[in-house]
Amino acid sequence: MTLETLEIEIKDAIPRLLNMARSLTGNKISDNYKLILTEIKDGSENFHEKRKINKLVNDEKAPMPLTELMPTLKKLYNNFYDINLHIYKSTKSITIIDFRYYPKSSLDQDFRVKVLNNPPMLHCKVAHPLWLSDNKEKFDINWEHYEGLNRLRFLWLKFKLKSRMYKAKQ
Repeated sequence: MTLETLEIEIKDAIPRLLNMARSLTGNKISDNYKLILTEIKDGSENFHEKRKINKLVNDEKAPMPLTELMPTLKKLYNNFYDINLHIYKSTKSITIIDFRYYPKSSLDQDFRVKVLNNPPMLHCKVAHPLWLSDNKEKFDINWEHYEGLNRLRFLWLKFKLKSRMYKAKQ
């Protein structure tokens, strides 16, 4: 991927992301999409805390079409190490895609020197809920937005795991 092909490669990756989401979820995923931009930051928080913080921050962002986001992406291109396209939220009428990037400036100094001239990597990702034991089971693409329900599901998962461990000891 080069600066010149950045927009084309993103446009090619988005339908792959949408089709991946359709195959994994029971939602109607719209081809009408807008994007939000998120920098992936290193931190001491655990995964669940980062997810909560990201949700609060992302809820405040105004989604925009790729054409409006491209000038910003072109400015940031030289600092992109890894790009992740992630479905943030989806309804029947619009899909919000989170354009997440990990900057080269966040890399360890020795490694940054090695990858300074490398083009960024591009990945499409769909977040999968932890409480599903069968990867074949379809889920709600918006599961990350249901905090209260997620707590109940995590408690249920914890109960199931403890129950299995107790049965295994007997």
